[in-house]
Formats: sequence, structure tokens, C-alpha cells
Amino acid sequence: MTKLAQHSKSPLTTIIVASYDRPNYLPAALDSIVGQSYSNLEIIVVDNLSSSSDEIAQIVSRYERVRLIQNPRNLGFTGAMNRGIEAAKGKYVYCTLDDLALHPDCIAEFVKHAEARPLDGLLSGILLNEDRETIRCAGGVYSLAPVFRRTIVGSGERDCGQFTEAYQVNYVPGGMVFAPTNLLQRLGGFRRQFFMYSEDTDLSARVTKAGRAITIVPQAKAFVSDAPHGFTHKGIAFHKIKNLFSLYLLHARLRVLPEFYLRYGVVNFLRALKSDRAIVWPMIKASAWFVVNAPGFIKERYATRVSVPGAVATGSGCDLKETKVRLDPVATTTPRGPAWGPRSARGTDTVFSRS
Repeated sequence: MTKLAQHSKSPLTTIIVASYDRPNYLPAALDSIVGQSYSNLEIIVVDNLSSSSDEIAQIVSRYERVRLIQNPRNLGFTGAMNRGIEAAKGKYVYCTLDDLALHPDCIAEFVKHAEARPLDGLLSGILLNEDRETIRCAGGVYSLAPVFRRTIVGSGERDCGQFTEAYQVNYVPGGMVFAPTNLLQRLGGFRRQFFMYSEDTDLSARVTKAGRAITIVPQAKAFVSDAPHGFTHKGIAFHKIKNLFSLYLLHARLRVLPEFYLRYGVVNFLRALKSDRAIVWPMIKASAWFVVNAPGFIKERYATRVSVPGAVATGSGCDLKETKVRLDPVATTTPRGPAWGPRSARGTDTVFSRS
């Protein structure tokens, strides 16, 4: 692809890299960013405080074009991203992680699509595994039914060019989000209270409610490393449970809530008492956290939605029952869309997963 070299015609794009305690992976991520064919970039690393923060600062100092923001404590994925979104000066912002490397044309492809379709909300691309051949995520579709479902497009498939044109979904992963900066700032970025897990589903829901499309640009690609993390099984369970409870209260249909909370609050607790007592206490803490924060979420559920320029109304402001997700490409010709079915997607319901 030809470089988009003229800054006067190429809008400034801010890349935000969330970093936490993984200095061995950060250089590869930054090398892939400074090596982008799209050159009009503002690059920000937001580091959550860890025992590696001094080393991370030294790494960032080797890159002239990269600015470091250091959080005084670990604010989680949401806190790191929001610090970057607040500081962003670009027309667009791209959110990524310290264990992701970008294809050289990744940002150029996003900008090209965004400039051609300015009313789109969130963009994402094809996220490939460390082998750079198999797909981890090409967007997805979630359903806030009594049993939570999320279908990941292309998961486990070999990337052989099967996705050729942009198509719409209702979910994109938080580590690969491209969007207009003013949209994310108006929405308040990622939900601060979530810290990590389900924050991307919540953001996707809020963008959908704001009347903006969520689109996969398959020519934009990134590669994720199988990097370690410092979070415990108990800590992960706490955030997954409290955030899923909150996600439903904020966005699910009212008639779904009783059965959902019975399944995930009562039945799963009884199961944990029998089979996985290690997460009983995290479940209790998560439930207590949810009870304390529920009044604020209920107030938000029924508050007037955020006004976003160019938005199209999509039904009521307090649930997603009127939202329709386009599963066909956004092109006006008659191309083939992605294969939506068991072979090309993976259903997940991983609230208590150890991964």
C-alpha cells in the first residue's frame, strides 16, 4: 500500500498502548507502531504501576515519538485506556496493548475506511494469534439472553483471505479498537468501574445505543502474543462476575434479568460451593460490589442517552431489544459476507474461566 504521506490530508491518529508489567513484550509492540506506513501518528504508552514500571519507562525513552503516561497505581485496562483517550489530540484514536504487534498497514487501512465512512462508530480488524496464521477474533456478536452468549467470528480458522470486505458486528475486542476521538470522549471512554473484562462489550453496547455502527475492516490486522499476566484466578473471577452482572443491569431486557440473576447469582454460587470453592469468596465480594453500585447503573439505564453527531436512533435508550446487527458486508454491491455459523465462529460463556 502507498504511504499516506501528506499530513495535511492525513488526519492525526493517536495510538494508545496500555502497559502493565510486561516489559519483554513492549518493544515489539512499539516497533510495529513506529513502523506503520501511516506516519501522522501520536503515540502514547499508558503504564499502570507495577514492579516493572522503571524498566518500561526506560524502554519508552528509546523511542523519540512515544510519550509515556504513568499511572500512580494499577487502574486496570479501563483506567489506562481512559487516561490515553483523555490526552489524545488526534482526530482518531486506536486502542491496543503491550502484547500486540500491528501489521504495517493496520492504521492506514483504518483511516482509509473511517474517512470514507465517517458515521461508523467503532472499527476493528482481524486479530491473529502468535503464529500469525490463525484467527483469534474477527469481531463478534453477543446476546444478553438468560444465558450469556458471545460468538467470535473466525476463531480458530486459518487466515486465508476469507474476509474481503468490511462487515458489521455488535462486538469488538477492547485491545483492537479504532474510533473517532470525540466519540470515545463523549461516551466517557471505557467504563471505569469495570477495570477489566466485559468493558469492550459494554462499550460496544453504548456505541450501538448511540446509533453508530460497529464495523470490521478485515485488511487491518494485528498479532497477539501469548503473554503472561499477573492476575490471579480469584481476581479474574471477581471482575468477570461483577462486570457481567452490571452489563446485564445496564443493557439487557428487563424480562431477562430474573432468570439471568437466578442462573448466574444463585445456581452458579451453589455449584461453586460443590466444585470450585476457590471462587466462592470472589463471588460474594462481586455480589456485594454489584449491590453497592447497582443504584448508579439503574439511574444510568434510564438516563437520556449521550448525544453523538451523526447518530441514528436505534430504539429505546435502556435496552438493546430494538437493535439490529447487520451481518452482511457494508459495501453496496452483492459480495459474500463472512460465514456465520459453527464452523466460522465460537460461542463463549466464560464467566468462571481460569484463562
